[in-house]
Amino acid sequence: MERYRLYEGLLVGRKPLPAGDLIVSFVGPEGAVQAVARKALRPTGRSGRLSLFHHLRYQVYQRPGSDLPTLTQAELVGRLEGLEVPKRFPLASFLAELAFHTASPEAAPRIWPLLISGLKGIAKHPDPQVAFLWAAWRVLRAAGLAPNLQGEGAYLLDGERVLKGGVYLGEEGMAALAAVLRLPGGEAVARLEQAPLSRLQQALLAHVRYAVGELGASALLTLSHPERPE
Repeated sequence: MERYRLYEGLLVGRKPLPAGDLIVSFVGPEGAVQAVARKALRPTGRSGRLSLFHHLRYQVYQRPGSDLPTLTQAELVGRLEGLEVPKRFPLASFLAELAFHTASPEAAPRIWPLLISGLKGIAKHPDPQVAFLWAAWRVLRAAGLAPNLQGEGAYLLDGERVLKGGVYLGEEGMAALAAVLRLPGGEAVARLEQAPLSRLQQALLAHVRYAVGELGASALLTLSHPERPE
């Protein structure tokens, strides 16, 4: 087994540990990776370089018998600006966590560009929820977890379009979701700009719980983006 590995990826998670260590989570073209950054939180550490949404080239060392590899090097490639804004940060956090949980080695080459494009859209679009919904639903499709929209009904339940139960999308919402999953990016975003965004986000959260599991960023997203009249 190779003990040293080189990767490229976006830092999407940080978890402090005792003694100033940090568990860092990455999503990149090869998949999702976690590692321990030793003493990163100490005053002489490299916590600043290991900030959320930093694009890094990094090296990890897998010690025999250790669960997580150790981060040994980190080179800053770039950073995504504007995601720290309160109305944008919860959206970016949810999208990043979703990508981390779905970026298997097989799906990662498709998810990686969607993650970067989605985060840039969240940072720059006048309505960041539009960019967020486009990217999150497309990540699910790239992971093979898109809902089945065949059949009739205006509700989405456990990945299926149904006549009653689940989350109500209405015909307008169903048409917008179908556009997001099937049309090119620019056309899909244009359809979303006229769509019932609150319903689509409610359906997204429910579908992620069903297909992926409960994400930690869900509560933050719900608190910061309550349902709005449509």
